[in-house]
Amino acid sequence: MFDADLVLVNGNLITLNPKQPRAQAVAVRDGKFAAIGSNTQILSYAGKDTERIDLGGKTVVPGLTDGHVHGASLGRSLTQIDVRGVKSIDEILQKVQQWAKKTRKGKWIIGRGWDQDKLAEHRCPSRFDLDDAAPTNPVLLVRVCGHLGVVNSEALRLAKITEKTTPPRRGIIGRDAKTGRLNGIMQENALDLIFDAIPEASQETLMNNCLRACQKMVAEGITTAHWLISSPREVKALQQLHQQNMLPLRIYMLYPILYLDHIVELGFTTGFGDDKLKVGSVKILVDGSLGARTAALKQPYSDASDTKGMLLHSQSQLKAFVEHAHNANLQLAIHIIGDKAVELVLQILEQVLRTSNKKKHRHRLEHVSVLNPKLVKKMKAIGTIASVQPHFVVADVWITDRRGKNRARWTYAFQSLLRAGIVTIGGSDAPVEPVSPILGLYAAVARNTVPEERLTIDEALRLYTINAAFSSFEEDVKGSIESGKFADLTVLSHDPHAIAPEKIREIKVAMTIVDGKIVYRRR
Repeated sequence: MFDADLVLVNGNLITLNPKQPRAQAVAVRDGKFAAIGSNTQILSYAGKDTERIDLGGKTVVPGLTDGHVHGASLGRSLTQIDVRGVKSIDEILQKVQQWAKKTRKGKWIIGRGWDQDKLAEHRCPSRFDLDDAAPTNPVLLVRVCGHLGVVNSEALRLAKITEKTTPPRRGIIGRDAKTGRLNGIMQENALDLIFDAIPEASQETLMNNCLRACQKMVAEGITTAHWLISSPREVKALQQLHQQNMLPLRIYMLYPILYLDHIVELGFTTGFGDDKLKVGSVKILVDGSLGARTAALKQPYSDASDTKGMLLHSQSQLKAFVEHAHNANLQLAIHIIGDKAVELVLQILEQVLRTSNKKKHRHRLEHVSVLNPKLVKKMKAIGTIASVQPHFVVADVWITDRRGKNRARWTYAFQSLLRAGIVTIGGSDAPVEPVSPILGLYAAVARNTVPEERLTIDEALRLYTINAAFSSFEEDVKGSIESGKFADLTVLSHDPHAIAPEKIREIKVAMTIVDGKIVYRRR
């Protein structure tokens, strides 16, 4: 017998441990689950110094993981213009005008979240729209997907982009269809020309953005974030927060392929670090997005027959990246959305793995939005993990128009992936979508489009718990409520099994616990 540090009683525990699926209470000692059982059993571990929490019948699940989140971008977005869900370009301009009134002359105004398919005008905003709204400030408004943005004339001037500027490789500098003049729309690598013109944030600001993102995530019930890194400075910011004991959740870092050589030189491999902050994957961006029509498709877009999207690397370059990372014992996280991109990457992985002795790679395919039965079968044969974002189903209301009815059937094919035995994990892609596993569960379970691809609530929960833990080689220490695992828990206002699927999105996070410590409590 031992005295627990913490006991939680009178709850509805969904453990995801098949040997003990449900329980009333749990005891925590030294940051780990020590015992799971009935109220009577667990209260026997409560000593005079034990903290006791009466859950009042609330539902408890293993700590939720966001399997794909752009952390610093999320934190930064919380301080910028939010144009998600706007209904017209006029509404966008009103927001820009309001922001400009409180912004000093010459300072950048940045926002994110618009979707031209949801605007009354059914077109992208242009620099001509933005110029009058903020004549003395450079403006950048990034589309919800992050693969396309629009800037005003002042932003073009600061970025030194003129009518004579040659677009970067695999980037598009937009022009007006009638006049041929620059319209301020920048796609894929062309967006980097704008980002390069924006003054770099101070290290203190970057730390604050990262901390803000962490605080937002634990408020949404997230105990582990698979965090996509944008720069070495961002890694430093996370390390500084960790050293100051300010990280409220666990972080599994995904580095851009740009820093692969640096990571290898330092001798980093997947798993390097500690239980709070560790090296995860190397991310390769292979194509664009469906929303921007830059995801690489085998057949043209149904609503734009002149394009099939684009690949961002050559086949030989991609193969070199994959071989280098794989042979350096680094997990790959490969962004592939269109079926052409998926097919190419699977072909390369098959070639690389055929000549390798490293079989337990657990390489990840991020998004894998557009599939077909043949691609699903090959994913299973190769042993890849599917990292999906269920809320895309809710956000991409235009998918049938963009892909056509027949091809839309195999867009976001979550149930097909599970039925094939492919380990599938869930994420938000925040700030592209809301950083909310609850909304992800809702989208996966209650989807109306292609209902044969719906998940059950248990299948959806596994995406954010035990499957996510497997994807980071941590299934022995997290992902279920079992003795010896990290005491990471998410407490919910309602049991998702006991309410209608469309009501799941109304569930509130009551409490988030990491290492047996409360890091968030709803007021």
